[in-house]
Amino acid sequence: SCPRAPPLPPSQRKETPELEIDVDELLDMESDDTRAARVKELLVDCYKPTEVFISGLLDKIRGMQKLSTPQKK
Repeated sequence: SCPRAPPLPPSQRKETPELEIDVDELLDMESDDTRAARVKELLVDCYKPTEVFISGLLDKIRGMQKLSTPQKK
């Protein structure tokens, strides 16, 4: 069997906070820069790298915009 790390004492344990990102709020924003800034704000407590997550999320939102709103000319 593999050796397991001893459990951290409660003072050092970090609960993973639930994070909700309001996609509708992001869809209503003017630009990707505004969206990225908002998502960075929401992820401020996240200690993992967030750049890849944010760019992937913005790609998905761009795709959703194309589906949900007729192109304005």
